[in-house]
Amino acid sequence: MFRIDFTSSVKKSITLTFFSLFLLSCIFLLMIGSTFHTPAPPDLFLGTDNSAETTVQRISFLGRLGYAVNSSSEEQENIRIPVEFGDVYEKYNELQKQCGTDLEDYRGAECVRYTYTETDSDFRLNLIVYEGRVIGGDYCTVALDGEMYPLGKKSEN
Repeated sequence: MFRIDFTSSVKKSITLTFFSLFLLSCIFLLMIGSTFHTPAPPDLFLGTDNSAETTVQRISFLGRLGYAVNSSSEEQENIRIPVEFGDVYEKYNELQKQCGTDLEDYRGAECVRYTYTETDSDFRLNLIVYEGRVIGGDYCTVALDGEMYPLGKKSEN
């Protein structure tokens, strides 16, 4: 009588299939992960040290740009830079490019937005902070027909 044992070949095939799927999944995840790589934030923003881990550092940064803000007005919000920019974010990023940064480099990054009220006007200053460093921001009013400018030295606004 002739007998064929399929058990070991079936087990080998199943094991090989699962191993191949696992390997392909790992390669796919590595490829996806590399597209969301965000660079380390620069050490300077607008030509000045952009350390922003503490309130004192953030207010000092704004002071070097010529702004006087009320430290008790600080508001904080966790934000994520979108992976895909819509029209609004494209326009906002154009403002960022005017002050020498590009938020496209930080697509998908978890950031914190700090908002301060300027002491001698109704303008607000927003700082976008990534890994303890300022990577962007704006100078704006909160009125319905308000204005928004790129963050820059106060004498330039």
